[in-house]
Amino acid sequence: MGGTVTFSMIGAYCEEFISDLLSRKIRLKEISTEDGIIYARTDVWKYPEIARLSKKYGVRTRITGRYGLYFKLRHIPGRPGLIAGVLISAVMVNILRLYIWNIVIHNNHELSDDYILELLDSYNITAGTLADNANALETERLIMLTNDKINWINIEINGSRADVYLSESNSTTEADSDFKTPCNLVAGRTGIIVDYDVSSGKMLYEKGSGGAKGSGIVSGAVSSETSTILVHSDGQIIADFSEDVDFSLDYTSTEKVPTDETFSHKQVMLLGMVFPLDGNDADITNTICTEQTEQCTLWGIELPLKIKTETYTRYKEITVTRKEDDVRKILENRLEMYMFNFLKNYEILNTQKTYEITDNGATLKAHIDLRGDIAVRQPVYEH
Repeated sequence: MGGTVTFSMIGAYCEEFISDLLSRKIRLKEISTEDGIIYARTDVWKYPEIARLSKKYGVRTRITGRYGLYFKLRHIPGRPGLIAGVLISAVMVNILRLYIWNIVIHNNHELSDDYILELLDSYNITAGTLADNANALETERLIMLTNDKINWINIEINGSRADVYLSESNSTTEADSDFKTPCNLVAGRTGIIVDYDVSSGKMLYEKGSGGAKGSGIVSGAVSSETSTILVHSDGQIIADFSEDVDFSLDYTSTEKVPTDETFSHKQVMLLGMVFPLDGNDADITNTICTEQTEQCTLWGIELPLKIKTETYTRYKEITVTRKEDDVRKILENRLEMYMFNFLKNYEILNTQKTYEITDNGATLKAHIDLRGDIAVRQPVYEH
């Protein structure tokens, strides 16, 4: 174990003493003088020899500082429980790294995590599986051949973690898995193409053409005189399109208002099993729940253990009656929030708003003209 000491030297022949040490190849570092006292640093196992030779020159030495792992661990032999704990922890970490404990699903929208985990379990990829026994490539091939809900799947096993990337059959979301995946560009919305910038793939439409949602705009199949190759299509398809939305609110409505009453449940999640950490059996009716899950780790290694905290806030229902002007303001605010959250990536060209007023409330209808990139990537598959 590495360790060094600093020591002081006092005597009439310190210079001769230091020269003798250097001639014996005893390495001294950080030699300095302060108030007539010489200080130096050396390796801890060299100091006994230095102390022995100092008597020859009438030099008195004294250790002034101890540094390094050696001094931190020197008292451990007297604590066998600590030694056993360290050894067991080291063995457990190395054993745990051989198994898959954490499976993370990416890019699923319609299919639930539970559905995909059950599907993987049927091919022997589940929490607790020995990583060497998990045949990721064969599982990918079998799933794409037999499951019509999944177009493409990639399983990456890194130590005790498995990342699963997939594309669903009915999904037109962007397939960003990697730039080697052959894909087409399809229309994410129905619109009129006003401009495009395609860096890869074959453009199928001209400017001014209309494209329906889901239709192919750029093909990943590029033909030459002798062959056809599949490429990862890339680029922007700028189109004009529109969206119609409406928001309604009654003059009199019942609304949920949070109170100051809150309580929480803690649970341990281990290999798909859930164990409560408290005996809290409070009534959870008329509450709003928020969840937070914390992954447990040991020395940076993710364990098959998570702590889930459910925080409940009790609410009460109140009856609210508003005037027409107040209802209009609320509906206008909802429209603004909708455009900010869902249309912020597009240029808003025009917004036409109309109100329908009844005895019970009001409805705001909006027709929004937009311009923006409508291209989404969809994998190309050969059958």
